[in-house]
Amino acid sequence: MLVYSQWRPDGGYDYYEATSQVAPLGDDLGVPKLEVINGIGAPSVEAGRAIPRGARHVGTGELPLGVVAPMERGRIGAVSSFIGDMPPWLAFMAGAAAIGFVWLVWGQDKK
Repeated sequence: MLVYSQWRPDGGYDYYEATSQVAPLGDDLGVPKLEVINGIGAPSVEAGRAIPRGARHVGTGELPLGVVAPMERGRIGAVSSFIGDMPPWLAFMAGAAAIGFVWLVWGQDKK
C-alpha cells in the first residue's frame, strides 16, 4: 500500500492510502510527466504524482508522508484558477484594459 500526501493551502497535508497500488521493488516509481511553463519549470502546486482512484483519506498532519501529490485545483481558488487557465495574450489584454481605464478615470487633469 502506498500513502500519498496532498498539501492544503491552510497548512499541513491530507493523507490518502491507495490500497490497489503496491510500492514497486526498490521504491523506484516512474518519473511523473509535468507540464513545463515558459521554460522555467512546473508550478509547485502541480508537481507530484496523481492520487489513484479509489484511494481513501486516512488522516492529516504537518509533514508529508510517502508520495507527494499535486494540490487539488479547486483549493487554489476561483480567481487564481481562472487566471492560471487564461491564455497569456488574454491576460495581457485584460491588464492593458485595466491600466487604460485607470488612466482614463484618474490620470487626466480634471478641468
